[in-house]
Amino acid sequence: MPVPQQLTLAIEHPLEQRLDNFVVGNNDELLQVLRAPVQHFVGLWVYGDISSGRSHLLRGRCLRALELGESACYVSCADYEHNPGGLLAALEYAGAHGQVVALDDLQHLPHQQEMHNAVMAIYQRVLNEQGVLLVTHNSSAAKVDFLTPDLTSRMRSLQHYQIVPLDDAAKVRLLKQRAHQRGYALQQPVLDYWLARGPRSLGALLTDLETLDKASLVKKSPVTIPLLKQVLGY
Repeated sequence: MPVPQQLTLAIEHPLEQRLDNFVVGNNDELLQVLRAPVQHFVGLWVYGDISSGRSHLLRGRCLRALELGESACYVSCADYEHNPGGLLAALEYAGAHGQVVALDDLQHLPHQQEMHNAVMAIYQRVLNEQGVLLVTHNSSAAKVDFLTPDLTSRMRSLQHYQIVPLDDAAKVRLLKQRAHQRGYALQQPVLDYWLARGPRSLGALLTDLETLDKASLVKKSPVTIPLLKQVLGY
């Protein structure tokens, strides 16, 4: 069976998502666990809002594994929402490979026995090999029921971390970082105006940043308050 494309390309990203460029906020303990050397099985269930940085952390941990000479498999269940066959192939591959296995957006896992069996096989192999299993979801595993009691029990036994949302100061740092990665600077007056009048959701802010970035390129203009008003309407 050919290696699913998702597993070979999933940790590539236009803005490389690494542990060292994750804006930590009040999530220091989780970052320390992800950075710590692996001496025994580590299983983490990470949950929080969809725009909280869950995928960033999983991709970052996989990149760290590759830099350390470890093998890593990353599977985004959301990417296979309309391709259950592809998802099953990716899960089965991860069940046979990878010292670090990251299962992102597990809330998109179909409620099918073969899918749940594949996740159970991943857990068991990573446990036996004393590797790292990382899972993200919208909710705590305490609120999630799988098709088999064994899988439910295993997922609920993982260390649980809820990502703490960023405060305004951390949002500013993140927006500045993302702009810097694109080759320009966001000035503080622009950020102050934006946060005072724009959305509070980090996901919405990042979407707005993409819109501003494109408008800035088209108009060949820096991101200013007038441009922000024109493009975003705030």
